[in-house]
Amino acid sequence: MPCLNQAAFIEQALTSVLGQAYPCLELIVIDGGSTDGTLEVIERHADQIAYWVSEPDRGQAHAINKGFRQARGEVLAWLNADDMYLPCAVQKAAQALSDREGPALVYGGCLHFHEGTARAHGYWPEPFDADRLTYFDYIVQPSTFWSSDLWEATGDLDESLRYGLDWDWFIRASHVGTFEPLYDHLAIYRKHEGHKTGSGGDRRAEELVRIVETYSTPAWGAAYRDVAPRASALKATVRQLKRRRLYRMRRFLLGPYRQHGTRRVDTVLAMFD
Repeated sequence: MPCLNQAAFIEQALTSVLGQAYPCLELIVIDGGSTDGTLEVIERHADQIAYWVSEPDRGQAHAINKGFRQARGEVLAWLNADDMYLPCAVQKAAQALSDREGPALVYGGCLHFHEGTARAHGYWPEPFDADRLTYFDYIVQPSTFWSSDLWEATGDLDESLRYGLDWDWFIRASHVGTFEPLYDHLAIYRKHEGHKTGSGGDRRAEELVRIVETYSTPAWGAAYRDVAPRASALKATVRQLKRRRLYRMRRFLLGPYRQHGTRRVDTVLAMFD
């Protein structure tokens, strides 16, 4: 569990892990030097945490890599300190992985919860498609578990990435292991004011473009490069077309749709929701 200044949420994250009642559970917490009360929460649960440290790091990917160097288990996962596991998530994932030979990963469904509102919606896992994964990240990270040999075969997270670090790793891991959807909801993905993915702006957009240009086709790379900088404005225009009942005309009225096609542009915009 990587964390930095998550005092408002980390207790729920910790108890969601410790409440799994799974034998041989090893919880590792890597804190980046929190100053907001996070450490007091960690210390309250220290007797149930296998290893924890609080010290400055080089970002989330570095913290996660540090944590996995401490891990001894055969099933691995990370849970951000503002997310939560649903009951029996670890048991379900571990059982699914035990039925597979060789490096493997399972990914389940997830509940998306909007902090401070009554809004929540469920996400059901898509069938695995290695090609689609190179241009659309349909795997929800907190609902993902994998074997330790997959981690060893794939290597560490790319520490130069801040927003697309999980997607990049999933693509690389898919080259060396088997991926299977697990048709059950395993985690809660919390969206809130300080949510990193939602506040990435231009840097997140550039990272996503870089990942697509690295792993996918030139056509997908060009679509991302063209659409990403104007995704917000383009989505606003599309919403206006919907209100005016002209949504189906977007492929004729909007330049990016004419250039890259409806499927590609809609996919890129979905990545920036």
